[in-house]
Amino acid sequence: MDEMKICAWNQNYTVGVPVLDRHHQKLFDILNDLYVLMRDGSEDQAIIRVIDELLDYTHYHFDEEEKVMEQIKYPELISHRQLHQKFVTVVKELHAKSHNGMAIFLATKVSNARLGWLKTHIRGVDKKYHDYMKLRGVDLDH
Repeated sequence: MDEMKICAWNQNYTVGVPVLDRHHQKLFDILNDLYVLMRDGSEDQAIIRVIDELLDYTHYHFDEEEKVMEQIKYPELISHRQLHQKFVTVVKELHAKSHNGMAIFLATKVSNARLGWLKTHIRGVDKKYHDYMKLRGVDLDH
């Protein structure tokens, strides 16, 4: 593991759709940036900027991932979307708290808890749509 990262993205997190793999890599990068800021005792404003980025990118990624699932007519889209909504709700709560002077205290919780969720989600739930695609011969190599 890179000393500057809490966890690096690797091939174990591949979901078989290159654009979504790049999104997942970006989410890892954001959470690692947050970890580094927290570890280094950075100012609240720097931490808030990264939490803002996490919230914005999370919305973008989930929207794009759900579009792919709609495109392939993935039967578990509704339950998958609900998991995404729960994640966004937690990030929104942490985002609001960070803007109320608690950024440094939240950074560890955000980076550790959200990174754990992301790793589990990708390797478990997201891999299912990859398996569904393979089973049906769907190619989304873009």
